[in-house]
Amino acid sequence: MNSHDIKIIENTIQYEFNNKALLSQAFLFNAENDDDIRTNEILREIGKRAIDYSLVDIIVSYYGNLCKGKPFRMNNGITATHDILNNLQSKDLYRISVNVLGLTQYIESITAGEIDDADRKLFESIIGAVTLDTNWDHKRVSQLVSFMIDIDYWLDHGFDSLDKNPTTKVYNYSVEANINQPLYSYKKVKDEFGNEFINCQLKLDISEKAFEGTGNSASEARFIAASNCYNYLEENKLIQDIVKDAGEFNIDNAMDVLDNLALKGYFTLADYDTKEAKDGFTATVMIDEVDSRFEGTDADKHKARSKAAYKMVCYVLGYQVPSDEDLNK
Repeated sequence: MNSHDIKIIENTIQYEFNNKALLSQAFLFNAENDDDIRTNEILREIGKRAIDYSLVDIIVSYYGNLCKGKPFRMNNGITATHDILNNLQSKDLYRISVNVLGLTQYIESITAGEIDDADRKLFESIIGAVTLDTNWDHKRVSQLVSFMIDIDYWLDHGFDSLDKNPTTKVYNYSVEANINQPLYSYKKVKDEFGNEFINCQLKLDISEKAFEGTGNSASEARFIAASNCYNYLEENKLIQDIVKDAGEFNIDNAMDVLDNLALKGYFTLADYDTKEAKDGFTATVMIDEVDSRFEGTDADKHKARSKAAYKMVCYVLGYQVPSDEDLNK
């Protein structure tokens, strides 16, 4: 890992390493043998334990102090501490955090094999590296865990959907639009009264300008910057919604709907294979980017294709695919 990448990563996670070798090691995977001493395996083991401690530390600080002679209570009346910790320890949350920050692009592997759960493992190894670099400054490690997971957001908004966070929305957009991942950078700024804040700049390929957010913390600044970016995407109609673009559909217009969605860039044009069957024709519809194919049967050749297309439309929109009996009613 070169010095330029190290600077970007340090700014992204808001931590500057004393020992840069630890940061490089955190991104070094051996796809075939985790016991290789050059890999991040030992960092991950340390990181997993540091994360558990940090989450408890954060929860206690967030919901109130433990006071002598008094029971532990949360300020907002929530008592399901166990559920909150389980959600914060979710592997999906770890994966989202490193993906949202664009860190997976710096992963290095000693061998060419696939790395299972690379994003989740990367999160653990980064925390392990910081734990060693700070000589187990648990407060500093807790701050980093809180920032990378964006704990303030989840504790304030709940865990109903991991996709609601603006940072996740912006990241998902970059994946769907097939553009470079969002790049976050931070700097300290002061207002006219000398009060210090954190400014976050988010760069995305769709705009030459950076989307900015300023807050009392890096997390707050990132949230504002991502919100401003996503609002821009919505206002300029850059976000595709396949359900809205499909509009109303039925068996009669299903083939046209698939063609229109293909023209909008969701997938390539559908291909139909029609063969004679006992009671007429059986048509099979296939789309290169879709992992399923569907059949329609009818005495009329065009109708058979329309039924197959209708099933495909239901599938790509996330609706339940009807059975042949339902279509023949």
